[in-house]
Amino acid sequence: MSTTGHSPRPVVRSRESTFAAPVDALWGAVDHSWAAPYLRSVVSRWRTVLGFAVIAGSGAFGASLFVPDVYVARASLIADAPARTSLPSGLAQFAGQLGMLGLDNNRAPEFYKDLMRSQRVLTALTRTKIHDPKSSAAEPIYRVYSGGRIDSLTPPKTEALLKQLNNRLQTIVDSRTGVIRVALGGPSPRQAAEALDSLLSLTNQFAVTNLRSRAGARRQFAEEQVARAHASLDQAEDSLRQFYERNRRIADSPRLQFEEARLRRRIDLQQEMYVTLNRELEQARLDEVRDTPILNIIDPPVPPARHDKPQRRVITVLAAFLGALTAAAGLVMQRAQAVG
Repeated sequence: MSTTGHSPRPVVRSRESTFAAPVDALWGAVDHSWAAPYLRSVVSRWRTVLGFAVIAGSGAFGASLFVPDVYVARASLIADAPARTSLPSGLAQFAGQLGMLGLDNNRAPEFYKDLMRSQRVLTALTRTKIHDPKSSAAEPIYRVYSGGRIDSLTPPKTEALLKQLNNRLQTIVDSRTGVIRVALGGPSPRQAAEALDSLLSLTNQFAVTNLRSRAGARRQFAEEQVARAHASLDQAEDSLRQFYERNRRIADSPRLQFEEARLRRRIDLQQEMYVTLNRELEQARLDEVRDTPILNIIDPPVPPARHDKPQRRVITVLAAFLGALTAAAGLVMQRAQAVG
């Protein structure tokens, strides 16, 4: 006689019950803990907590309306490093000690990044004129960034304005590609873009001036070395000529053949030195009269579509959270005093 067994049906749980069970267990654990009366006091007066959150958030939002908007214009560029010197190692080391050599490709982006933040460039920027979006009149940057409160630059006002510009200026160098990313904040979209464009132009002007100055010193150095190399080459050629005048037949003498080879090697070395120095002299002369930009703009500054600071949403949410947290802490302390 066989018995037919019926397997129990699987219990089908809804998604709500699946998530509700852990929540109920958590509430049950809290309900039997020491924090239960404090939590009940907060939950029972949730309107108070919500009221504090609304008041704090509204107050922070209202206060942020009095903070001037800051619009950030951005640009990216890459430095066109001048041609490296082709001097022989000994002369290149000597010229480098005198500060006559330019920058290599690895150090150029960091140099121009620091140049943008230099006091010399930023001071020149404060006197640059940009347009007022309302009247379209051109005004110096020191008046624009001071809200019209500065009529003339004094040392204390200049120092304060330079600090403000430095705080609003962001410069980042991509170590992998060498691209320099620059951002500058301004009181309006158009003024931010114009101020950043002026900063890039000033940086490029100072960079070209620096290149010309180094090239001038390098040219003088190369001219002296070319004259010495030419004299050494003439001396080596005269030595070989005198050798041939004294020795009509050298094919039968190994000693004379060795001497001839030595004199020829000396001429080849001096000739190579002379050609290299001449090439360096021509490059220095070209750099000295160079007027092409060193900083190549990849993404030019454009007026931003919206302000970057203050971030009113973040300020409002954070203030509301702190207000709710303060109210909850007050209710907990009130409950603790009542229990005590």
